Amino acid sequence: MNIYKSIIRPLLFSLPPEMSHSIVENLLFYSPSNITKTLFRNQVNSLLEIEIFGQKFSSPVGLAAGLDKNCKTSQHYLNMGFGFSVVGTVMKHPRLGNKKPRLLRLNNEEALINSLAFPSEGSGVIFNRINKLQSIKNKLIVSVSGILEDEILYNVEYFKGQCFGFEINISSPNTNDLSLLVNQVSIKSLSEKVRRITDDPIFFKLPRFEDLNLYRDLVGTMETFPKVGVVLTNSLPVDDKRLKVGRGGKSGRPLFEDTLNILRAVRKEFPEIPIISCGGINSAEDVFTLLESGATAIQLYTSLIFNGPFIANKINSKLLSIIKTVKE
Repeated sequence: MNIYKSIIRPLLFSLPPEMSHSIVENLLFYSPSNITKTLFRNQVNSLLEIEIFGQKFSSPVGLAAGLDKNCKTSQHYLNMGFGFSVVGTVMKHPRLGNKKPRLLRLNNEEALINSLAFPSEGSGVIFNRINKLQSIKNKLIVSVSGILEDEILYNVEYFKGQCFGFEINISSPNTNDLSLLVNQVSIKSLSEKVRRITDDPIFFKLPRFEDLNLYRDLVGTMETFPKVGVVLTNSLPVDDKRLKVGRGGKSGRPLFEDTLNILRAVRKEFPEIPIISCGGINSAEDVFTLLESGATAIQLYTSLIFNGPFIANKINSKLLSIIKTVKE
């Protein structure tokens, strides 16, 4: 019997999404990290290791931005089998985000729609938490954004050297006041300015374009800078009247085929740039397909909500089995 799906998930899903998230987050935050280290016996094997810009990770399965917005639980999720964790999105100043309701579960689709718009406790609070996690800082990617370019640069300056690298989110489908445009000019400008601040890796998180050709110029611009990768992609913009603001970003199982198609198109054009695939990933088979199609690593979030805390552990175990079978 799957205890999470039969008992825990129905209890959590009987509550509003943000309330259930807060309960789990606080439970983990106030628990010593050795609890999850003991409960989750992770699959450690060199066949699962990946390397990005010289840094090795124990698994290609990363935790996507949005779950640990304020760096309260990443240590636990790493203990659960994730190879890395994306913290944030971090904003310079504390931010409430959009008005509620702003998060919906689509249970039949195993999907979420969110219009959170970067609620954040702010850089200062999050920096202090990361500063206490020196032993895992090389497994943390800090997602940064801002209303203006200067806010992104402020956070890069503030967090440089405290993490493996940065995910620059200029493509949120539910944040009305982002003034940055996703184009070659903004990516070139940000890349140049970030490189004056630090040589930490940066990854641009791009939106879902219907026209796959739009990725060519954007990724081509990124590739001209050292230690720059891409996250493909952000959630899918959708309209939904149940949300206070009327629209948000859809994530989860229905996005997988689109995620795969985008990856294949970009990898065909750019064989060298690190690509982190994100969207609709639910199984070891999904992960293996993406890796075989050119992904350097993957991120997931929504499948954790629907499948429970053992998702990374289970994927790692099955993925290792698949890799061994292929190598035989």
